[in-house]
Amino acid sequence: MAVIRGFQTFRLNALLGALFALLALEAANPAYAKKGYNVWAKEQIRFLHSRVQRDAYNPQLRLLLASAYYEDGQNKDAQEQLRKALELQPDFAEAHCNLGVILHAQSRLTEAQDHYQKALDADSTMVEALAGLGTLLCRTSQQQKGFFLLEKALSLDPERSKARFNLAVAYHKTEDYLKAVAHLEALLFYNAVYPGAKRALARAYYSQGLVLLQAEQYESALTFFDKMEEYAENDQNLYYAQGLAYLPLKRFVEAEVTFKEAVRLQPDHVPALHNLATLYDHLDRLDEARIYYLRIGELVPHLDTIEAARNAQYGVDYLIK
Repeated sequence: MAVIRGFQTFRLNALLGALFALLALEAANPAYAKKGYNVWAKEQIRFLHSRVQRDAYNPQLRLLLASAYYEDGQNKDAQEQLRKALELQPDFAEAHCNLGVILHAQSRLTEAQDHYQKALDADSTMVEALAGLGTLLCRTSQQQKGFFLLEKALSLDPERSKARFNLAVAYHKTEDYLKAVAHLEALLFYNAVYPGAKRALARAYYSQGLVLLQAEQYESALTFFDKMEEYAENDQNLYYAQGLAYLPLKRFVEAEVTFKEAVRLQPDHVPALHNLATLYDHLDRLDEARIYYLRIGELVPHLDTIEAARNAQYGVDYLIK
């Protein structure tokens, strides 16, 4: 039986070995082959159900049947088998954890939390329960406990991708962008195709860059903006932010290029237009400055004169709103 992501089947190796052997024998039967049975789905359920019928008081068999139902998308039947397993063995950690997984997916968070906790009461090192409860708590007022549980899960299983991604997202939401970056970089190191990881890392680089830009640490900000560009090309606000960082460093050529790129991507990007105009003013390229000030007046009615446009202020606050 395939092990389902999110489901635990620990301590069942001997039983699984026997079941694999029996399933292989049945699958080898030409009658099954002609009917096109999927041994790892419907046929697996039939096989395990027959075993449960013969040994109804075996909680481990019910756990395996629940896992087969879960794999086949039959969550109601999976829940029923898990609850029966827990009636037979109330401290069955794997059953509590798996039931927590299903309830968590159904947004029944209080019940899911209870079962994750009971799983950990029985086995404090169960990685899936640590990851599940940690993820759940990160979305509540108990964020710090959630961080602790997810970090513990990753200390036990460093390549648990979903837990690492969830932890990174949680850190980002609390504006701890450096920790978000660290976890996303680690995730992509061993799982370069994890869904959403590159986009999340780009956002974390950008957010940390804005923090540094506000702190007037311009070189450091550019380092993070440049890293973002590796994962998110053609972002007008990224180019605008880079331009803002170049200006105080007197890297005017690069500032011009990045502001123009922002305008190319978004022709009505008023902050980029304004910074281009003021840059040209500073460089005594007054005819070019005039063109951009007039364009701003077309886009912003109350800045309908060159002087009004020149006196406007557009900086990093535009990106923080």
